[in-house]
Amino acid sequence: MAFKRHGFPRPRPRGRGGRLLKSGLTAAAALALIWAVSAGSGFNPGARLLSVFRPSALSASAQPEVEVRPAASAEAESGQAAVLLKKDLAGLIGAGPLTMDEGRILEISDQDGHLLYVRATLEPALQAKALAWVKASRAYQAALVVMDPDNGEVLALAGYRADGEPSNAALAGSFPAASLFKIVTAAAALESADMSADSKVSYDGGKHTLFKDNVISAPDQGAQAATLKEGFAESINTVFGKLGAFTLGPRELADFAGRFGFNHDIEFELPVEPSSFSVADEADPFNVAELASGFNRETRVSPLHGAMMAAVVISGGRLTEPSLVREVFDRDNHIYYQHQASAPSQAISRETAAELAALMRSTVEDGTGRRTFNTAKTDPVLSKLIIGGKSGTINNEEGARVDWFVAWAAPRQQTPPARRLALSAVVVHGGGAAAASQSLVRDAVKFYFSGQK
Repeated sequence: MAFKRHGFPRPRPRGRGGRLLKSGLTAAAALALIWAVSAGSGFNPGARLLSVFRPSALSASAQPEVEVRPAASAEAESGQAAVLLKKDLAGLIGAGPLTMDEGRILEISDQDGHLLYVRATLEPALQAKALAWVKASRAYQAALVVMDPDNGEVLALAGYRADGEPSNAALAGSFPAASLFKIVTAAAALESADMSADSKVSYDGGKHTLFKDNVISAPDQGAQAATLKEGFAESINTVFGKLGAFTLGPRELADFAGRFGFNHDIEFELPVEPSSFSVADEADPFNVAELASGFNRETRVSPLHGAMMAAVVISGGRLTEPSLVREVFDRDNHIYYQHQASAPSQAISRETAAELAALMRSTVEDGTGRRTFNTAKTDPVLSKLIIGGKSGTINNEEGARVDWFVAWAAPRQQTPPARRLALSAVVVHGGGAAAASQSLVRDAVKFYFSGQK
């Protein structure tokens, strides 16, 4: 799918219901209506909808008929535009990869030639860069998502698959979550177990392994010790395994996983696979340790959801519904769909979110992210930002290394209020050297904020 640039004529700037739309309306989306809509979907144009991209710009003299008419409906006879719901868009658009050029208007058409346009939240330059980065990653799969944590607007959503499969990796919920799940475990420990960043946990064994013999003793027993902050920053599996097995238990982990959106459908204008977490109430303590530390392949997450998890932390604990489409309209500015933001849920308290933000900062400054961000203090762009992140690495069932990084970034100076970012990147490494997920996130942060005044 590709974007085409079009000019809009000045006539009829007023949409249905008296809403004034500016002439020269712009959009950025990579959407296509590609399969038939069932009668019960809430939108039935009476015809199969196909994507049609027209290279020629619309001229002021061109006046095509653009109204999509539901078959034999009173609404069609009255000349009113049909109404699309968010679920309709997700069903119609499909999960194909999004591509774009510098154009900012997407033109879509049904088989009768009726035209509609989509205005999206994507930042065209950032989206184009994100696509270029994931395609150049030399990976089996790669994805990068950038969103505004305060309103859920998706600014970039890029996915790549080396096998040519026509699906967007950024929407796939099949990636093992690995140590990203430590965000959930840490939130549970802070909020329900009265722990703090300075709470100590004793442990045995290495930092990035997990053996039964090392999680049979209580959190205050072990040859080594780390604070929760240190365990998070360095991603120490045994520390989080003990927290899960002894301090939290399966029910608490399941509760907080649900708060962060696991096992729930994500309401989005594109079809995104839900992330999954499963634990039995009577689970073996070692199994609970594996889940709490992310040292398993059963917990799954999508790159879009990864960005949402980071957004929870930087937005004061709120889980915000993502959005990519602002509105769908026709040539006469009749609105077919307009995004209505839903109230976010309070996943965790503001106090817990602030403590989690400090843990994520320690990852970037002193932990597993320090090498990638080691120039942050002197870099002309990064030095003006506060950045927090969480890494995750595990081999999938095929033996390929799955490399995660989710993060948030905010200007140090917030007067006047400046946009913040929540980001997520995953790379499934192939046979040779591939780009690292942390590098994708760092480059996206630098690119976006280098263009901000």
